[in-house]
Amino acid sequence: MSTLSEILNVLRKGLLMAEDLKRTSENLDHLSEEVREHDRRITRLEAQWDTALKLSGGRDRRTKLE
Repeated sequence: MSTLSEILNVLRKGLLMAEDLKRTSENLDHLSEEVREHDRRITRLEAQWDTALKLSGGRDRRTKLE
């Protein structure tokens, strides 16, 4: 291979890697948005559960996962 073709090959691979990185970054952004939405939903459900327990006079028998 000539030096010029090696340089072009390296540049092409670099551009492909940059595109892959951009696509991976976009996927990660979507995943993080989804995780935040799930966290908000879980928080709302926990609040509703706690309110239901308080209104029913029951006690919280859940085991803490923290």
